[in-house]
Amino acid sequence: MSDPTPAPGWYPAPHANNEHRYWDGTQWLEPQPAAPTPVLTDAASVAPEPAGLATDPAPGPKPTSVLSIVALIAGIIAFFTGIVPILGAILGLGAIALGVFALVKKQRKGLAVAGIVLGTVAVITSIAVTAGISANLPASDEKPVATVQETTEPADEVTEEPPATIVVPDVVGLPVADAITALEAAGLDAPALASFEDPAALVVSTSLAAGSEATEGATITIVVPEKPKLTLGQQNAIAKAQDYLDYSGFSRTGLIGQLEYEGFSTADATFGTDNAGADWTAEAAEKAADYLAYSSFSRQSLYDQLAYEGFLDAEIVYALGQVGY
Repeated sequence: MSDPTPAPGWYPAPHANNEHRYWDGTQWLEPQPAAPTPVLTDAASVAPEPAGLATDPAPGPKPTSVLSIVALIAGIIAFFTGIVPILGAILGLGAIALGVFALVKKQRKGLAVAGIVLGTVAVITSIAVTAGISANLPASDEKPVATVQETTEPADEVTEEPPATIVVPDVVGLPVADAITALEAAGLDAPALASFEDPAALVVSTSLAAGSEATEGATITIVVPEKPKLTLGQQNAIAKAQDYLDYSGFSRTGLIGQLEYEGFSTADATFGTDNAGADWTAEAAEKAADYLAYSSFSRQSLYDQLAYEGFLDAEIVYALGQVGY
């Protein structure tokens, strides 16, 4: 190229061994891969298809599904009439025949098979129902049941034995739980234990006196003394005494004194202490264990300390034995 800025076009590129490159007016462009050149085939070299050989034929019309649909409908009807003797079997056989014929004609396989299955179920059900009815029909040479009953002699009437007689046991003075057990063991109907507020209450009387006669299974009523109603002061004294017993061991006199210190009257403090459910020997053992956990004591000094707390001699001896003295 003699012109330093030739017009755009193809020129021998000096930097590429004079290989022809495209000059766009400012720079050389790299050659692009050429597109494949289509090969033209001579029309005479293409052999024509032989006459009589056809390409893929156009699909013909699909087979109809009329028989398959009819077989399915017949199968459904037969299925719901299968419980009818004979008729269900006839309709089922018809559905099976239509389904098989539809398969032979290469119609819709799914519909045809469904009709065959439903028809088969109908045939089996109808045959089973027919057989069951036939088995329950009386034979021609058997007499009706009513005739047999008329000729049989009346059965001897069963006479009921009178109930046994029971002597009511004496349960007065027993706790309610023991009284109920004794009455039920004798064959009498006693009230439920849950109907009594205090199961340890003593029986005062019964509806039938002890030694009287009663029929087996007779109901017996038990009478117990009515539980006295507590005053508010007594209720609070019991609750306070139980709180102290849960906290530490107390003697009876020590707990009465503590309740009096709390402001309860002597009567309420005594009532609350005596009805708090305390076991004074167990309280003494608990108090002795508390003292030994706090400090060391000789047997005599521990005895004296428990006596100072108000425990009785028998309670202190029991407590000393529990802690190892």
